[in-house]
Amino acid sequence: MYLTPVLHQLFQRLWHFDVPLVLLGILLLRRTGPIFYRLFIYPYFASPLRHLPGPKNHHFLIGQTLNQFRSGHPNEPFVSWMRKWPEAPLIRYFDVGNGDAILITGIEAHKEILHDNVYSFQKPPFFVKLIADIVGFGIGFAEGEEHKKQRRSLAALFATKNLEGFIPLLQNKARRLSQLLDDAIKNDGGELDIVALYSKITLDIMGQFALGRELDELTTQPPGTNKGTSDTMPFHACYHELFEPDRVGQLLVAINSIFPIRWLPIESNRRFKLAHKTLRNQIQSVIQQRIQELDPNTASQFPAENPNATSDLLIWMITKKYYSSNPQDRWTAPEIRDQLLTFLAAGHQTTADALTWATFLLTQHPSEAQRLRDELSSSSLPSNSDEPLTYRALNSLPRLHNFTREVLRVHCPGINVARQAIHDVVIQGTLIPKGTTVLMQPAIIHKNPTIWGDDCDEFRPDRWEEMGEEDDAWKFAAFSHGPRICIGRTFSMLEFKVLMVEIVRGWRFARVEGDERGAGEIKLVNPSPMLRPDGGLRVRVERAEPV
Repeated sequence: MYLTPVLHQLFQRLWHFDVPLVLLGILLLRRTGPIFYRLFIYPYFASPLRHLPGPKNHHFLIGQTLNQFRSGHPNEPFVSWMRKWPEAPLIRYFDVGNGDAILITGIEAHKEILHDNVYSFQKPPFFVKLIADIVGFGIGFAEGEEHKKQRRSLAALFATKNLEGFIPLLQNKARRLSQLLDDAIKNDGGELDIVALYSKITLDIMGQFALGRELDELTTQPPGTNKGTSDTMPFHACYHELFEPDRVGQLLVAINSIFPIRWLPIESNRRFKLAHKTLRNQIQSVIQQRIQELDPNTASQFPAENPNATSDLLIWMITKKYYSSNPQDRWTAPEIRDQLLTFLAAGHQTTADALTWATFLLTQHPSEAQRLRDELSSSSLPSNSDEPLTYRALNSLPRLHNFTREVLRVHCPGINVARQAIHDVVIQGTLIPKGTTVLMQPAIIHKNPTIWGDDCDEFRPDRWEEMGEEDDAWKFAAFSHGPRICIGRTFSMLEFKVLMVEIVRGWRFARVEGDERGAGEIKLVNPSPMLRPDGGLRVRVERAEPV
């Protein structure tokens, strides 16, 4: 009863104002009210995640983005948060726009997201914008039923028995690697940047595996020489531009994942768009050539179960998908292009970075290199890379197996696995609202003292011998887990090991003193979806045994 006269007086006062002004005020309130609520009310007073532990040093509207940029490491400040709250399976932080984001730290929480509720999450828009321009919209960005369908289609090709047929290709490129190391000794006193070298080798491998083409990039001029006014780039230079942009380019990559700025008429954008366009045009051209080369009447007879040195991923896609007798199962040329972009980018760069960190660790732990050589010399492996290598013989090397896994644990090339809830879902007893970003990092598992012990930061391959059969496979997160586990993980490890056999058996490495890229603390590219040295990594190489 008391409110009635008060409301009456309020409306009488409003009546004396200009009616259009009142209506404008109401309209503005309707428009800005939800924004005000989302920025200032919901995160602090209404979010069901507000009870979770997490950092408080966020910046208005940009959350933890600036802190991440300033950290100098793509795994920070996330690893530091995990160690500050070691018992918390979920850690809450603010994303851009004061939005809720969750860092997943516990193994059980990882299982619930990557396995039990895997299709309740999908890649968030910012993550798509961050890397899709580089890796394409292949299987990595397929969701739900489409992902299941693509996974089933590609599974046979990536079976272990099929991949054994590519070992001769890997051995051939391993020999080429040794030739280039010999050239470095003759021409430059043995000093070289191994980041560039390994990137060229692994891209050439993926050129054969995915496209069936020699890319001729191992003898081209250094990346970046065609960045002037030319309207094209060599194949490898395109990937160099996309994966190793300059400082301005790195900043643009990060900003473009939030706000579209590729239209700005600046040099870094021009080079990015040139590399982006050239890469796609070159791959599209190869696809069209191969489509014309393959006879549709015999293409369906190609034995996907038994690829060999003359077969490749593109042949398989054309014969099995482009010319599929089932219209619902066919892939178009642009769809094939996106798949190839995914495998070329992910397949070559991750292995190149793994080789880089393996070489770095060999310079830090020369005794490990000798132990690997001793294992190779006492094994059933051929005495040199000119003799055929079998998958069984390669997998009979436990020390090499432990070494490669420990490299990936301590210096995992992939940084983030980001997902966004497509509906409300409960993880570890906590309601994760629709639209919430969840972030998983292999380093959060690999550098967690509660999982790997107090010496988790140390490189110690022998720790793998101490693991029993009861140890949880989820402790190793380099290739993710669940239905979306990396489909190329077997090929990646096979490639890693074949090249490591060549490297360990024939070469010794040392850091270059007096070069900021070779000595001292390694500066990392940050922000970055990959763990890589900024500006390369210079080493000095010499033959392990007299030739």
